Amino acid sequence: MNKITIDLLRHGDAAGGSKLLGQTDEPLSALGLSQMRAVPGDDSPPWSKVISSPLSRCSSFAQELSDNLSLPLLIEPSFQEINFGIWDGEQLTSLYESEHAEQLMQFMAAPSSITPPEGESYQDFKHRVLSAWDNLLQSLHQDKIEHCVLITHAGVIRTIISHVLGFPEENLFRLEVPYANLSRITQYEDYPPVLSFHGGQL
Repeated sequence: MNKITIDLLRHGDAAGGSKLLGQTDEPLSALGLSQMRAVPGDDSPPWSKVISSPLSRCSSFAQELSDNLSLPLLIEPSFQEINFGIWDGEQLTSLYESEHAEQLMQFMAAPSSITPPEGESYQDFKHRVLSAWDNLLQSLHQDKIEHCVLITHAGVIRTIISHVLGFPEENLFRLEVPYANLSRITQYEDYPPVLSFHGGQL
């Protein structure tokens, strides 16, 4: 039976301090790059394909990984983070001290209850992420790729895991996804995917 494994890898620490990064394109900091390079370590990882968000805090390491291991790389725009509108790229401390603090906390408690001003609704974000996820599962089975890594963002990872496990979006922010966090999803063809681990190691 055809089995595929997808490792979900969040990007490392980004330059510019503690910001609410959605589609603001901040690069990795030096710390963030070292966090990402520590994931595969000195051993050869099991991946045969790399998929990445186009944002540089994901795609820069994805390109490095692809080059170093001679792996095919797919940049998939649908796996980029949610667009937080006018909040995007702002320092979190400033947001929590601004007139937007209550709205931001409401979004984290119930993402579908409020859309970030001039931003993307959570339902639109969820639809594009899960559509891309379903397409990815199908293509991996069709191409007989057994193990790949998807380098993406906390919001994308939370949305995929909540979909796999079936927990409500009101609990999204109860799932901690630190920098360079690794989670693993496995699926046998024609069966639902399962979460093998969250916050684990290769």
